[in-house]
Amino acid sequence: MNILVINAGSTTIKFKLFENEADQLTPSISGIIDKKHYACTFKLHKALDEDYEWEISEKEYNLAAELILKELKGIQINKVGFRIVHGGEKYIKSTLLTPEVIKDLQELNELAPLHNPPALEKVKDFRLLLPNTPFYGIFDTAFHSSMPPKAYIYALPYEYYEKDKVRRYGFHGISHKYIATEIHKLEPSTEKIISCHLGGGASITAIKHGTSIDTSMGFTPMEGLVMATRPGDLDDGALQYLAKKHNLTLDQWNEIANQKSGLLGVSGVTSDMRKLLHLEADGNERAHLAIEMYVYRVQKYIGAYASALSGVDVLVFTAGVGAGSDVIRKRICEPLHYLKIFIDDSLNKGRVNVAENILISTRHSLPVWVVPTDEELQIARELALMR
Repeated sequence: MNILVINAGSTTIKFKLFENEADQLTPSISGIIDKKHYACTFKLHKALDEDYEWEISEKEYNLAAELILKELKGIQINKVGFRIVHGGEKYIKSTLLTPEVIKDLQELNELAPLHNPPALEKVKDFRLLLPNTPFYGIFDTAFHSSMPPKAYIYALPYEYYEKDKVRRYGFHGISHKYIATEIHKLEPSTEKIISCHLGGGASITAIKHGTSIDTSMGFTPMEGLVMATRPGDLDDGALQYLAKKHNLTLDQWNEIANQKSGLLGVSGVTSDMRKLLHLEADGNERAHLAIEMYVYRVQKYIGAYASALSGVDVLVFTAGVGAGSDVIRKRICEPLHYLKIFIDDSLNKGRVNVAENILISTRHSLPVWVVPTDEELQIARELALMR
């Protein structure tokens, strides 16, 4: 059986084909179609480490489904799974994408305007080319549906939750679920996990007995940590003050909060952590401040979730910064000795862009793991169980 996974964002479309034989999932072909800075590229990876890259036109980018299936020509595709960011309160597990389900999900577009619409557009495009293949939606919000009301209800008039479903949903759920699954293999006796997904978007999740009990992102992906271009936790009064003072419309504020804040907003230069570290080393004070704020917010959430979990058994880092920067991991963990967290420099230093699970803690520390996330594999795992 062959399972195709599609992970479509606002400017990228990732795909990966898995062969499922004897309950073993093996990736065979993967790729990414990318549209950035008015240039479009198609990167393809096949088995035996064969890599290809070529430029495509914007018209071709808009025909991504055709391009992908052209590369998979001659391969029978038995199931297709689509990463969909927002499933609301209704879709809390992998779901067959019927016309009725698609209609429901379209009504959630305003809750994730940068993510749900392109995903649903790709569902439509692939459906035209694979009319008889079962399609499934796998939702980033689903893993966090186990949070208790005390964690997901905002202290607003309750009618806003009852009538408008304004609540904390959480995101990066597919990634955090993958981390929980991998840690269970690495540390079988573990019950309390703090999972740090630190990338362009960033979130931390408290996981107990394999389920999410709290997570840093909320109604939208803007809540929580300082991110590449998002501010994270912010006093609503500051928003109102700035909007009034500068006559900002909701669309203007949305652009500021999603694209001009976070590491970029504080440094005034870049949202790339690697570049910020170089600038900091050269004495750039705002780059230093941006990094310090980023690290401090992560440390605060780790402390908060250690409390929510009544202790912690393992700390995990993943995603672009979490698996990519030994310096940031060390800085985050340095003051966490009160949690019995101690990093072994000989295991951590120089381990950047980590591609395999590695333990970076000392013998006397609680386990600290770096686990490269694999959302496509997690989606394929769920589809393999669908009958």
